[in-house]
Amino acid sequence: MNTRPRSKRSGALDQLAAEGVGLWLDDYHRGRLTDGSLERLVADGLVGGVVSRPAAVARAVADTTAYRDQLNRLSNAVASAEERVYALIAEDARAACIALEPVFRATKGMHGWVSLGIAPRLTADAEAMVDHSKQLAEMVDRPNVMIRIPVADRGLAAAGDLLAHRVSVHVTSVFSVQRYAQAVDTYFRGLERATAGGHAASAVTSLVSLDVGHLNARVDALLDGSADPCATALREQAGVATARLVYHCYEESLGCPRWRSLVAGGARPQRLLWTSENAPESPRAALDRVERLIAWMTLHALPQAAFEAPDRREEFHGDTLSGEHGSARRVMDALGRAGIAVDSLARDLEVAAVERERAAWDKLLAGVQAG
Repeated sequence: MNTRPRSKRSGALDQLAAEGVGLWLDDYHRGRLTDGSLERLVADGLVGGVVSRPAAVARAVADTTAYRDQLNRLSNAVASAEERVYALIAEDARAACIALEPVFRATKGMHGWVSLGIAPRLTADAEAMVDHSKQLAEMVDRPNVMIRIPVADRGLAAAGDLLAHRVSVHVTSVFSVQRYAQAVDTYFRGLERATAGGHAASAVTSLVSLDVGHLNARVDALLDGSADPCATALREQAGVATARLVYHCYEESLGCPRWRSLVAGGARPQRLLWTSENAPESPRAALDRVERLIAWMTLHALPQAAFEAPDRREEFHGDTLSGEHGSARRVMDALGRAGIAVDSLARDLEVAAVERERAAWDKLLAGVQAG
């Protein structure tokens, strides 16, 4: 066990906690276990969840010895490269679930989750996604594991089936209010199917990720080519505006009769996780994102460096999302006048997200084969 003294929480992080904001570690890999950093972040009350991404694991496989012993064992087991990858990330997830179990128990399942993904080659096949997800969840065999499913292609169909089978789901790569509303409906239908099958609504939960970084980058690139005189002022506005509209949709969903029926049976809210998927962020960029997206019951996924940055924020300025849907709609209207419809970009962004995940997965497969 690591014996380094616990660091003190900053006033800024206490402010986030007071606003109901949770922080997750976004670049988790086995090195975070062996060096004790995950344990410290959990003990300090900084991290309440973990995202395991193939890009982070691939870097650790290539640059460290953290996976060497397991890879040596697996090389004698006549397993495919993909089976080896699943074995690596399942062991990582199991250890992280154990580290976060006190948080999971203390918060009655609101926090303390670990998210990991399946092979992105499966996105067009809902049945295959369900099968691989169930097998991976069984390999981890912990109550606080959830499987990451991209919204693209057949992702929502798979997510609904998994929830009905009591597998918690992290829906990723959402870029529009329309897609978010579909993810909410998928969660409700999944819970309704689970309860109709005799399972408790509290048996599963779900997250939805909004990828603010890539949304801003795509829209800003289009604004750079716009002749609209207001285009410059709209830069870096699309992500926040979409987040504000999504959060308004989230609040409305928690007031509808379907949700009231589900929550009476013990259902947990489908949490919103703000992130920048598969794009390493600097600590400053990650903390800037946090400052722009603060609201009750939301989550932020941050790289480890953001928790350790010497220039970590001394102060955040309270809720930046609630009640801002009117201003967000005005931003969307202005973007429309500049020739940019964010909802129509969503599908292209979803496909690009899957391709980034596929490239990271392929790099991990190659590293496992070489190891």
